[in-house]
Amino acid sequence: MKRNYLISIILCFGFIFSFISNEALAGNKSENGSKGFSIDSLMKNMEIDVRINYGFYMHHHYEMEGYRAHFPMFEVSLQKQTYGKSYWQTCFNYPAVGVTAFYSGMGNIDVMGKAFAIYPYIYFPFVKGNTNLGIRFGLGVGYLTESYDHIENPYNICIGSPINAAASITFDISHRFSDKFKMSLFGGLQHFSNGCTSEPNKGTNVLKGGISAAYMINEPVPYIKAEQLNEKRTIEYLKEFKPELYVGLSYGYKNIDYLQKDYTTVLDLELYAMEQLTRLFKLGLGFDLVYDRNDILRNIKNGTEWTTIQILNPGVHVAGELLMGGTSFMFVVGKHLGEYMHTEESYQRLGLKINLSKHIYGKVTLMVHQWHIADFLGFGLGFKL
Repeated sequence: MKRNYLISIILCFGFIFSFISNEALAGNKSENGSKGFSIDSLMKNMEIDVRINYGFYMHHHYEMEGYRAHFPMFEVSLQKQTYGKSYWQTCFNYPAVGVTAFYSGMGNIDVMGKAFAIYPYIYFPFVKGNTNLGIRFGLGVGYLTESYDHIENPYNICIGSPINAAASITFDISHRFSDKFKMSLFGGLQHFSNGCTSEPNKGTNVLKGGISAAYMINEPVPYIKAEQLNEKRTIEYLKEFKPELYVGLSYGYKNIDYLQKDYTTVLDLELYAMEQLTRLFKLGLGFDLVYDRNDILRNIKNGTEWTTIQILNPGVHVAGELLMGGTSFMFVVGKHLGEYMHTEESYQRLGLKINLSKHIYGKVTLMVHQWHIADFLGFGLGFKL
């Protein structure tokens, strides 16, 4: 079990490092045209952002009514204000990207413990100027000091493991008082759960609001307009039919019972083809083959024994990919075709994909059934053929 936690932490921090590296590589070309890592490129428009939150639990299950508390939360972030060196930045009105460190005492409730997290985020401005209005999404890894134990902590029905996914969404309004200094007001939701890795997994939702202050370390860089970038037009993509083939393997782990001691493996082999329709969007079709050892354990518990081949669960899907430089967001909608398991269920995957090289990519995805039932959190590597 400790090994699985370590794998999760290493992979999450690997994705954060890749997220930062892609920003440092973007638009930074050497004399021979190749891209190289540059601290100077990374530090352009870099800000230090401090956020003070105050919030309370949102009880999305009646069993959680006993957890009533109002409490502060604190965040310190390194944030980069993009300025258009990549085309996608101009299309999304020059968003900000960053990595934040989060801490909260979670109301000083012994059952819940304290929360620590680190996660990358992106801020999309709707209105751009001295006063900005926008939305910020963050997703990474969290550590909660208390989790469910049927003997020592039986009342924590929210969190089944110390390592969890940490997610944040806020609506922000900010005002820039000078070229280097701005302040913001924000409100939103903080979420912790383990993606059905370990039961119980009701998760915690905290409604929060707060104030932040950000200071730009160096002199600001002027915005680059889209017209200044030499990019293909959408019609050129539509004329060129060049589907891209990908093959990948995702690894996850979970248990299906409070008293299950060992975590079991979930593997998802995928093969899919994508066609780039516009500068920022790809659409494609794919095939999945899922192996979930929990299905074997579940059937043994129910008095039946199936072979590994019977448990293999194929599926077909439609995939969309929103391109943001070396990082992209993927959404998959599919249907299981297996003869034995989940035959009546649709499945969905929402994930973050990062290009590690020209042909190799990594990703983190959440598999969901029937649009609302979390199945497993997968970490994957793939290859562009």
